[in-house]
This record gives sequence, structure tokens and C-alpha cells, in this order.
Amino acid sequence: MKVQSSKWRALSALVGITVVAALAMVGCGGGGSSSSGTTAGGSGVDIAALEKIVAEHAKPGPIGPTVPIGKPIPKDVYVIFINAGAPANISQEESFDEAAQVLGWKVENLTTEPTPPAIQSTFEEVIRRKPDAVAMTGLAIEQFPKQAKELNELEIPIISNTGTDPSTYNPAEGITLQNQEPDEVAEAAALLADKALVDAGGEGEFGAVNLTGYPSVAINVEGFEHEIESRCPKCTVKHLEVNPTSLGKDAPTIIANFLRANSGITGIYFGYDGIAVGLNAALKGAGVTPPRTYAWAPDEVGVQELQTGEQTAAIPLGYPEGSWQFVDAIARLETGGNVKDSKPVGPYVIWSKELDNVPQDPKNPPVNPDYQAEFKKLWGIK
Repeated sequence: MKVQSSKWRALSALVGITVVAALAMVGCGGGGSSSSGTTAGGSGVDIAALEKIVAEHAKPGPIGPTVPIGKPIPKDVYVIFINAGAPANISQEESFDEAAQVLGWKVENLTTEPTPPAIQSTFEEVIRRKPDAVAMTGLAIEQFPKQAKELNELEIPIISNTGTDPSTYNPAEGITLQNQEPDEVAEAAALLADKALVDAGGEGEFGAVNLTGYPSVAINVEGFEHEIESRCPKCTVKHLEVNPTSLGKDAPTIIANFLRANSGITGIYFGYDGIAVGLNAALKGAGVTPPRTYAWAPDEVGVQELQTGEQTAAIPLGYPEGSWQFVDAIARLETGGNVKDSKPVGPYVIWSKELDNVPQDPKNPPVNPDYQAEFKKLWGIK
């Protein structure tokens, strides 16, 4: 197992404190005392408060942005979309292309491996092509600092879904707009930690699995770990790192061996759902009893497992809505509007068979079924 850097620990502590405080207010009903809730024996975990938080995140809300663009959106816009190769990134790319097509834009898609040399080479190509904007998913500016500076100097907006740096709202500085800021991503993971604590009765040992090479995944894994440790001081969390090269290959075996070596784990969290593809078969082959499973950003297989109950719960990244929000942000920049009006991200939803809210179609389902109509209304398209 690999110990994460002090940078991630410091960030986790910062966002974790914010999230715990915010969720505690929600769980206590804004002023009521949580001491009257049902607590787990000896652990002090307020199960009733956590159950309320989970229930409040069982249904989708609106897309997030509410301000109409109010001007004709130009069609002569050229955008490059970069994905880091994971299935989640490809799903976002498909949704981005769909949204851009609605506006008649030209889009070129580039795929990169999640390593600094490959990422930097891809962004060098972006600089050569000089698009009106670049959108990316699964990457962080720290992986291509030199190229990011050049893009800033050219005032080419960088639009991102998740990452380590908050939005600057300025094309000449850093990430122009990030749909889901680091503290928001940590909040989503904390919600799943709350669900895991409810399911475990407020006690026990948990696992947390990070996918290396994706800084935003590290943030949400630490968000889960911090919430477990903050809500349940007597609980423990075991950490595991999995390399991207193991996806679709030996990742299930690695995790099965981890669980066999840590047989006390009753619930395990995956910082990206794709890490766990094939895990159930691997556990069966290894004779390991499956623990409850929780994941961020379920792909098609993950949604299918949520439908059957093989996966306990997950929070969707909102691939379709997030990609349409990318296009919304670029459209506001192209019309001289305020890119801040593309915020916030829509409310997070916990999908679970138990909550009876898992979409029937597992292929890239949206969180909000009406997202396209809501965005088109903001764009002035009927």
C-alpha cells in the first residue's frame, strides 16, 4: 500500500472539516439537537442524523445553472475535448460532442494516457491547434503546468469537470471553470461514507481504493476516509492503491487479495467505479465473502450491479449533465457573459437498489432526466 502525499492529507482535512460541518447541519435539521437520534452502541455515531442525510440525497434536483445566456450563441466555435482514457472519460466525451452538436460547433477529441509526459504532449498539440476553448476530464492542471501557462497566455479557456484547483473564472489564469470543485467532490464521497456508516450500524472497518494518476480520484477517496474517521472515531479505514494499467485486467485480483488479507472489512469504497469491474467473480473464485460496496462515478457495469444489488450504493458523476455544463460555460464566454453563471453543479444523488432510484437504462444515464431541456432553455433553444 502506498501512503498518500501530505498535500492530499492537508486538502482532505480542509474540505473534510467543511463537509462534516455542512452535513451535520443538514442532519440536525438546522438547529435541532442530534443527541436525540439513534446512536450505535458505544460508537457515538448518530445513525438517525445520517439516515436523514441519505434520504435527502435520494432524488435528483435541477441541473444547477439558472441564468439564461440571453444572447445568440455563435456557431463558428472550435473546441478540443481531452479525455484520459477511462470509460468515464469516454462517456463524458460522447455527451460533450452531443451538446456541442446542438449548437453547431466543431469539436476535435483527443485521448491521452494519465501520465504527465503523455498529458503534456497532448496539451502541446492543443496549443498548436489553437482552439477557442479546451475541455478536459479526469485531469488536473498540476499534470501540465507549462502548457497550462501557455494556454492562459493565449487566453484559451480551460474547462474541467474535476481536479485539484478551484475555478479562476478567468481564461488568462489557471482553470477557467471547474464544474465540480475539490470540496464538492469530497462532499459526494462523504455522502457515501454516511451511507456506509448507516449500513454498518455505525461501527466496523472499511476499505478505500484509490486509482493512481487521477488527482480528483485521490480527493474523493480522502473525502470518504475523512468522513468515516470524523463521524466514527472508533471505526478504521484500510487504504489500497490501484494503477490505471490494472483496469480491466488484474484489478479484481488485487482487490480480492486485499480483502482476504483484511477480512474485517465490512464495506469498501472505490474512488472510481471502474476499478471494481469483475470484482464479484474474483471474490467468488477466491472464496472471499463480498463486503458492501460503494463507488463514485458508476459506468454501465456499475449501474447494472446497482440494479441487481451486487453494488450497495454509488454517486453518479453526472457525465451527461457535466458535459453539457462544459458547453454552457464556453457558450457564456463566447457571448461575453459571466462564466460563473454556469455554476453550481446539480445536487448529488445516491443511487441504490434499496433507495429504489437506480436508472433502468445502464448506459451513461443522467442524474436529471430533464437536463437537456433545462440547458436548451438557458441557451434559448426550443
